[in-house]
Amino acid sequence: MPPSIKSSSSNEVRVLDVTTLGSDPQTVNRLNGESFQQDAVTTFNGYQYAVFWVADTANTSVRHASISRRSIQPQNGPWETFTLTDYNQTEDDGHDIICLGISHGDGTLHISFDQHDNPLNYRISTPGVATNPAGVTWSPDIFGPTLDYLPGLESLVDSVNFINITYPRFLVIPSSAAGSTGADLLLEMRVGRSGLGDDWLYRYVPNEGWELTGRYLEGVNNNAYINGLDFDPKGNLQVTWTYRDYVNDTGQDVAVEAGPNGPGNNHDMNFVFSPDLGFTWQNNWNQTICNTTAEAPVLPISAGITIFTIPKYSGILNQEAQIVDNEGRMHVLNRENTTGSELWYHYWRSVDTFWTRTAFPLDIPSDYNITGTPTYIGKRGKLVVLPNSQSLLAILPDNAPNSTALSILRSTADGHFADWTTVWEVSSGCVAEPLFDRYRLNVANGGDGVLSLYLVNGTEVQIWDLDVNGL
Repeated sequence: MPPSIKSSSSNEVRVLDVTTLGSDPQTVNRLNGESFQQDAVTTFNGYQYAVFWVADTANTSVRHASISRRSIQPQNGPWETFTLTDYNQTEDDGHDIICLGISHGDGTLHISFDQHDNPLNYRISTPGVATNPAGVTWSPDIFGPTLDYLPGLESLVDSVNFINITYPRFLVIPSSAAGSTGADLLLEMRVGRSGLGDDWLYRYVPNEGWELTGRYLEGVNNNAYINGLDFDPKGNLQVTWTYRDYVNDTGQDVAVEAGPNGPGNNHDMNFVFSPDLGFTWQNNWNQTICNTTAEAPVLPISAGITIFTIPKYSGILNQEAQIVDNEGRMHVLNRENTTGSELWYHYWRSVDTFWTRTAFPLDIPSDYNITGTPTYIGKRGKLVVLPNSQSLLAILPDNAPNSTALSILRSTADGHFADWTTVWEVSSGCVAEPLFDRYRLNVANGGDGVLSLYLVNGTEVQIWDLDVNGL
């Protein structure tokens, strides 16, 4: 049965469907539902796809990647799921998520997985899986073996490009993007460890393979933690990030999520955009500061990249949320502790380059005092832009001890994105960090406008489908 809901607004948010993908492995550190999982659920060509880890049936200390799909037109069909048992995931490490990308050109599925400062783990399906889903038998046979390189780039030096990988992300390239050279999918990933890493971009050309775009963010005794990758309506690629400074941890325990190079070393909020798919990058004032072809990446001292100065020890700051709205405005969700208490903050850039930073009000009516609960490293939220609307949603998980409540807040462009109200809440169901299907929501690109949330609810990985057309 759908979960009970409480609406705090006259605008109705309806639960259309709640379905279970599988059982969540009972690890100490979450393997499903991490804020940097771009994407765990995605839609293309009338089908929705999701990825998640499941425990081995005979040995729960081993996990395997599972991939599900279902038809969503004209309505949700049943999930079909298979598990790739030829790869064992064994580290109890919350970095080691699975992310999924789809090439719209040749219908290949792409997954990268189990990545925390280790050689690349990548698999690609046979062509046509997503472009002709009804003609494909859904089974592990559609995927090739696990690779430690990207097909098409076998000549690259493994010790430079495909080692020490963390945080892989896929993003579909829209037709409005310049410089695609036929590519329709991006892959971004960090190369190097926490505090000492660089960010690289690759692009996939259907039926041909991957091409190198280059290193676009270089760390100097630090590394960038990006909040995401998003295209604006003009095809500009936009990214925001915080820096984490390196602390010498020689001789200390730095495995999994231990060690001194943690969120306490994060600082500032930075922004750049690329008008040509990542080959060159411009700062907030449209000045070109990076050329990946010339091996001249964005540096921490590059002009005009720091938008807001945020001191260290202000909270996790990294990889919470960003989104670009229908007018091209960048929105970022983060947290700060510059007032003596941890607060969520909304940062947004107007179309004429002006930025605004405001804390979420503490007096928003909510059964769970949601805006008063963020903690130093508590569960991170997401921002959602509604299709054909001037509304912005914030999906906020309750950070209060032992709570799994979830709230959705709404603000509007007319209200200068300061008129936040609670539009939907549930008392339980969000154990990990909420994710959503950006492509199903996007009506202009073939979606149906349904907000599909990817949630870990107790011991199950679930998809909650919400009708948000009333907002």
